[in-house]
Amino acid sequence: MILNYIKITLRYLWRNRLFTALNILGLSIGICACWVIFRIVDYEFSFDKKHPDGERIYQITNRAVFEGEESGFGGVPLAIYPALDKSIEGLELAVPVYHRYVVKVDAPQKNGQPDLVFEEPENLTATTADYFKMVQHKWLVGSPQTALDAPDKVVLTESRAREYFPGETIESVAHKSLTYYTMGDTVTRVISGIVKDLDYPSSFDSEEFVGLTKDYLTATNWSSMNSDNVLFVKVKDSQSIPYVLNFINNKNEELTREFREKYKFKNWYEVLPLAEKHFEPQYAGRDRTANKKVLYGLIGIAAFLLILAGINYINLSTSQLPQRSKEIGVRKTLGGNPRTLISHFMLETFVIVFFAFLLSVPLSILFITTFTEFIPDGFNDFSNYPNLILFVGGLLVLITFISSVYPAWLITRVQTVEVLKGQTDKKLHGTKLTLRKSLIVFQFIIAQVFIVSALIMGQQLQYSMNKDMGFNHEAIITASLPYKYTDKDKDPFVFKHALEKYPEIAMVSLGHRPLNNSRWGDMLFRQVDTVTTQVSANFKFGDEDYTDLYRFEFLAGRSGVVKDSLEEYVVNETLIKAFGYKSPQDAIGQVLADGDQNLHTIVGVVADFHQHHFSSKIEPVVIVAAKNQLNSINIKLAASNPGQWSETIKLIEKEWEAIYTETPFEYSFYDDTIENLYESERKMAKLITLATTVCIIISCLGLFGLATLTAFQRTKEIGVRKVLGASISGIVRLLSIDFVKLVLIAILIASPIAWWAMNKWLEDFAYRIEVQWWMFGVAGVLAIAIALITVSSQAIKAAIANPVDSLRDE
Repeated sequence: MILNYIKITLRYLWRNRLFTALNILGLSIGICACWVIFRIVDYEFSFDKKHPDGERIYQITNRAVFEGEESGFGGVPLAIYPALDKSIEGLELAVPVYHRYVVKVDAPQKNGQPDLVFEEPENLTATTADYFKMVQHKWLVGSPQTALDAPDKVVLTESRAREYFPGETIESVAHKSLTYYTMGDTVTRVISGIVKDLDYPSSFDSEEFVGLTKDYLTATNWSSMNSDNVLFVKVKDSQSIPYVLNFINNKNEELTREFREKYKFKNWYEVLPLAEKHFEPQYAGRDRTANKKVLYGLIGIAAFLLILAGINYINLSTSQLPQRSKEIGVRKTLGGNPRTLISHFMLETFVIVFFAFLLSVPLSILFITTFTEFIPDGFNDFSNYPNLILFVGGLLVLITFISSVYPAWLITRVQTVEVLKGQTDKKLHGTKLTLRKSLIVFQFIIAQVFIVSALIMGQQLQYSMNKDMGFNHEAIITASLPYKYTDKDKDPFVFKHALEKYPEIAMVSLGHRPLNNSRWGDMLFRQVDTVTTQVSANFKFGDEDYTDLYRFEFLAGRSGVVKDSLEEYVVNETLIKAFGYKSPQDAIGQVLADGDQNLHTIVGVVADFHQHHFSSKIEPVVIVAAKNQLNSINIKLAASNPGQWSETIKLIEKEWEAIYTETPFEYSFYDDTIENLYESERKMAKLITLATTVCIIISCLGLFGLATLTAFQRTKEIGVRKVLGASISGIVRLLSIDFVKLVLIAILIASPIAWWAMNKWLEDFAYRIEVQWWMFGVAGVLAIAIALITVSSQAIKAAIANPVDSLRDE
């Protein structure tokens, strides 16, 4: 019986292959979206979930309030770990995880082969043996008790050991030596242990472990923090956390009171559960994090696309029921009961859903390989087959049930007597058009929201990239100067002067990029009589050509600063307003003090310029020269034709290789650097554009199918109208107007929803566009045009058909 049902189903689907293809394609896009998004979301939410006792592990975090704004920071003072009293009630482990930087590592190879040199290896951590009690790696070589009991020992993960010693066995790697080159020092360490890599997503991604040196274990400074210095605690239960925090906060209150009062801020310490660490970027430091709001947004997009595909199927299925009424009537006459009819229709739906799933597999692979910027790091190495199988199975069943339950119920409403008399059941006709129209409206509401969102996001990104930033950034390339042990005696001005001799280069300057997301600041003070005003300022270091190269607009004073002079400041307009100067001219010659009471004279005032992402307001800024901070070079190219730049870059690379012999030349155009600051927004805009495209495709598939059925159902009416003199344009208008009305209704409903959503998104930008009425007008016209193009093809086909054939057709 089942085999017979399958044969009948396949024959019917093949006979109606146009609508079968439309259904399969629409559902496959929805399934593809759900599948890919599920894998991404499952991967992100799997972070730190498999750690043994993970619910008892917490990161110590810092909270601070300064100038009325509260912020969080993941780094802690080095003094906390040695100060922690190990007898604190409920405290089982205190584990420092200090990320360290080394210039390079030399790994000796077997059989006298040359050493392998690894530049700036990542994921190197200074910690204690307790780390391996908290993060339970499997040990392949060595023992956690003795592996880090001396500062000249190092533990590697299996992957790092194979990278350093390719082709050698893990056992043979043990007890070999590695030479570490740091900035100004060289250290040799013996490999004392090798552990397996964690086989699950984790925030603990270290691959190389060294012991803490004496300076870490005897640190006493509670005021200085670094995001690379992270501290974890493992407690008996959550009730033990207050005891740990009370101890740390009491110490902090006691030892930093004077420092906090001087700089007028307050801070305290809290804990972050390990399960939440992956979703807290403010505490992440160098760790990759995920945004829960974005993940939930992805889930919403997948759900909407799947709903749209399901709506398509329901619309097309219910539209075809009048044509199937005779088949249904005959089945009921031959003894088919409602349960049998529903089962057969659900089987038909399942077959379509199954084929859609098969098509979604290559579509998913195509998406993952094409849109790699949306795929998180480590995604391709992650597999959770039980969850994936459950999800796919559940998804197939859910789609089958939701898509088929209403059309299947309609089948049972067919009146056999009326059908056999030649009367198509009224229950399957016009009364059900209201539901189909409502579903079409719902589809285009979602499509319209996506269209408006894509348009406004694109406008905001264009605004961010094209708005005057307060400095010139065209035809400028930048590069970071090497700060390594081999180059420690290199004067950065040697390279600058070597480039200045080329006429192809307009200007060269050493200094920070004006706009980036790094922050280097200090507190500045102005004393007027007995009143002291303090302002937190952002520092930009640059030489005497810095302001000229970037063409800052000077409001007062002179451009440039004296080479390697810390006594002179060029400041921006926001800073002089914060200090209360009446005008830029009034600020010239005035003296400011830093936190160490060093005095500095204001020699120039520039117009405000953007220093950070447009989500941040323009801050008070100081431009100052400091030779030890001039670690980037900015090169203005003379040629206006980009085609000539490649030859100039070759000249720059030649001079680089002559001076920095051991460091490859890596550069970037500053325009590209600025654009990369908006990477997350650009990804979001691209994702919304992609979702908009898919949404429109799915909606148009359904609209195309319904237009085809409408034209078929009104074949005789169209023939009669043509015989009576109706024009082709009039018939096209007749068939299209109903669908256009539905799209207009969708636009009216979607516009306020999109307006609210986009205003919420724009709230994150300190400098933003205003949402204009024309944006909704453009989106509306686009939606109507898409609907007309989709419907008109079938309308025109029906309008130009020979009326004789349509009136003769039975």
